[in-house]
Amino acid sequence: MIKLYLFLFSVFSLSMQSCEKYLNVQSNDKLVVPKSLEDLQGLLDNGGVMNLNLCAKGEKASDNYYIPTVNYNSLSETERSEYIWEDSQYNFPNEWASIYNSVYTSNLVLERLNKLDRYMSNAKDWDQVKGTALFFRATSYLSLVWTYAKAYDASSSQQDLGIILRETSDFNVLSTRSSVEEAYRQIIADLNNALSLLPEESIHALRPNKLAVKGMLARVYLSMRLYDKAFEFADQYLSVKKELLNFNNPAEVNSTANFPFTIFNKETGIYFELKGSIMTNAYANIDSGLYRSYHINDLRRNAYFKSNKNGVNFKGNYSGSSFLFGGIATDEMYLIRAECYARSGRLDKSLDDLNGLMLTRYRSGSFVPFTARKADEVLNLILEERRKELLFRGLRWIDIKRLNIEGRNIILKRMVDGIVYTLEPNSNRYALPLPADIIRLTGIPQNPR
Repeated sequence: MIKLYLFLFSVFSLSMQSCEKYLNVQSNDKLVVPKSLEDLQGLLDNGGVMNLNLCAKGEKASDNYYIPTVNYNSLSETERSEYIWEDSQYNFPNEWASIYNSVYTSNLVLERLNKLDRYMSNAKDWDQVKGTALFFRATSYLSLVWTYAKAYDASSSQQDLGIILRETSDFNVLSTRSSVEEAYRQIIADLNNALSLLPEESIHALRPNKLAVKGMLARVYLSMRLYDKAFEFADQYLSVKKELLNFNNPAEVNSTANFPFTIFNKETGIYFELKGSIMTNAYANIDSGLYRSYHINDLRRNAYFKSNKNGVNFKGNYSGSSFLFGGIATDEMYLIRAECYARSGRLDKSLDDLNGLMLTRYRSGSFVPFTARKADEVLNLILEERRKELLFRGLRWIDIKRLNIEGRNIILKRMVDGIVYTLEPNSNRYALPLPADIIRLTGIPQNPR
């Protein structure tokens, strides 16, 4: 732990130094810009900007929790509107702006990097800087498109409104909205380029490597419902990193603790957090039906949840704190591969992955392996366990959207003060509204309602 804290301190110190060098005004009134590979890596090592700000709005809009009326009434007007899927006129500061800070930093680094020659002596560091910037830009775009656009549908993706794809750090360049197709094409291009540049291993989970890129590509293709490609990258990931936490081992998972998991645990491939949330404190309770779906011998029941006088709260973050983990982890890769196996008819392989994961989650000797033989039964099992395993990781919102395109008919409901609010499958409201000030300043179209 001492080594970990020293590393984090050095990373953030370097980040602050690099940012200060960029922002300081000298006597000639010109900004000092980052000029070296070390400066550029320092900007990318600013974890507060690059790693800790993925969109939480999708999780807030999804169905794993509810807010009691008394707590709902204490929320801000914007939070109340978002909870019941009504439009709100919100402005800066917000998640949209925060995530575009990461895009801006990535673009700035890429521009400055192009001014630095690549030699044999600096090739490794030069490639790492470029690959890291591309990876962070792609990850930011993916979080944005999952939140503020419709799910990818090949029949309409070229017409559906996407996000703003910024290719420059110059604020004077006009912002326009891409299509969903263009957004995913850019994300995949950035990740493929990063894959060719990044090292096999990185010095810390805050920095991406080839494995992190493969995990992110598996996510991308799953959200696009391109299951062959999702399988390809999840399988490549698991060929390198396959070890799972054993929930029976208190040294790995301390279920009685307020936060049972340690940060940067052995399942973590790349570390991200969601940007702020109201879902893990006293305001929000876990959906009661979801909580009851955990078997009494399922150790996640104690590792993920804690009861209070008003209901059940979530505590199972891989952040080791109340902050919501949104990074890539090995359990997610097993579930992606299992789903893809099932969809391709390889049911034995699918159940092998699912049962292997469940053995580490159930009390020793209590788990009875799943033996369903019909394809739809196996797929349903996997999707149920996916929801139960990957709570509050920024994945449920896009899962609902992609599955509803396939006809799953997932209907979301909220009850507030006796009034029931409903979000129907494939509603336009699954593309959450953009900030009002962005619409006003840029003239780009708002998401239709």
